[in-house]
Order: sequence, then C-alpha cells, then structure tokens
Amino acid sequence: MSNLTVRIISGLTAAPLSLFLVYWNSYTRWGMMVGMIAIAAWEWARMVSKKVEGPRMVMLSPVLTTLFTLAWIFQSHWAGSVLLAGAITVAVLVAVSFARVHIDNLFPWIALHASGPVYLGLWGGMVLTLMGEGDRTFTTSSAFIVVMSGMWFCDSFAYICGRLFGKHKMAPQISPKKTWEGAIGGTFFTIIFVAVLGPWAFHTSLAINVLLGIAFSVAGQAGDLLESALKRWAGSKDSSQVFPGHGGVLDRLDSLFLAGPLVAVILAIVRG
Repeated sequence: MSNLTVRIISGLTAAPLSLFLVYWNSYTRWGMMVGMIAIAAWEWARMVSKKVEGPRMVMLSPVLTTLFTLAWIFQSHWAGSVLLAGAITVAVLVAVSFARVHIDNLFPWIALHASGPVYLGLWGGMVLTLMGEGDRTFTTSSAFIVVMSGMWFCDSFAYICGRLFGKHKMAPQISPKKTWEGAIGGTFFTIIFVAVLGPWAFHTSLAINVLLGIAFSVAGQAGDLLESALKRWAGSKDSSQVFPGHGGVLDRLDSLFLAGPLVAVILAIVRG
C-alpha cells in the first residue's frame, strides 16, 4: 500500500470521527482534546529524551500535562487547579532530576521536560474553552471548528502561494521549504476565511474578525515552525506515527496549540 493511499485512508477515518466527537457532547469533545494533548506530551518527551540524558518521562509527562489541561475544564476552580497542577509538576520534576539526572544535564533536563506540560497543557489546554458545552450540536463549538479549519486553510494556501511565488526563505535552518511569500499568502486568505465565518463562530465585528485572522494565522505558522525546530533539533522526521501517513499529534496540531489559546485570550478580552 502506497504512502498516499495510507494518508487518504487515515484522513478519511480521522476527520469524520473527530467531527462526531465534537458534535456528540461535552465529554466526547473534551475527552478527544485532552487525549490529543496527552499524546502530544508523550511525543514531546520522546524527542527531548533523544538529546538530553536522563529519565525519559514518556509516562509521567502526559500525566502532568493532563493535570494542566483538566484545569481548563474546571474553570470555576481554575486558579486552585492550576496552582495544584503546577506544584505537582515542579515537585515531580525536581524529585526525579535530583535522584536520576547527572548534574551536567540537570537544568536542561528540567527546563525541556517542564516546557512540554506548560506549553501543551497550561497554554495549549486553553483550546478547551473554545469547545463549549452542549449535546449533539456544532454551535457551541463553532469557535473551535473555525480555528481548527482555519489552520488547515492557512497551511494549504501558504503551501500554494509558496509554490507559485515563493522566493525568499523564511527559516531555512528549520523548514527550508517555507517562504515569506507563502506565509503572507496564507495569512491573507485566512483573514478572508475568518471574516466570512467569524460572525457565526465568534459573534464579533468585521474589525475583530480581521484581527483574529491575522493573529491566529501568524501564531499558527509560528507554532508550526516551533514544532519543526524541535523535530530538527531531535533528529526526528515525524513526532510519531499515531496518524499513519500523517505523523503524530504534534505534526497535525502544532499550529492549533499556539494559535487556539491566543484566539481564546483575544475573545476573552473583547467580551470583557
């Protein structure tokens, strides 16, 4: 079976399943996202372990990340939940590092293994606030759906514009094929995409929708570069093979983990 066939079958399976989980009820959509973030933390820990000697944290890192992510579900107790998750994370990392990590690798090990739960759980977990509550509906999750589809929209047009007009490399050491022309084209078409669907998804004005389009297309491309840098640094082609033919969760949702929470922050500010 060719790689293209595997990619098509994987995509045709994952897309309807994801839509069903988002549609069915709050618990299925939250469960899907918490699971994806936990897998991403496992991938992060695996790649860090390739470069920094010490315990691999492939079991503990997803658990610590999940603690941060769940704090966004229990928003009524959010501050206490985050403080508890942070205290547990720091205590576990310090205890493991003092017991098992050589002094030469101590601080890089702590910093890199702490960055996964913080970035993916504490920051990335904020996307749960875009998913809303309710059974058998897409309406409450409209913001999440538009942000997620907007990421794919931006990636697609960045690729097309890069192929047609790309001459100036954006970050050749990280992703040699990305160009400034592609990034600008992806951002332009994403602004149009959000301007059209923003009133349904965000219930905001045209000006705010243009701001959101700029913000999450730029942040999404930055998130893509961040994950590419981690893979290149670790010497990994893909973060994993969770999605056959497509790579891992970090490969598919790298843009969302940075851009989705930014949209949530902007919407929180706009709505007071």
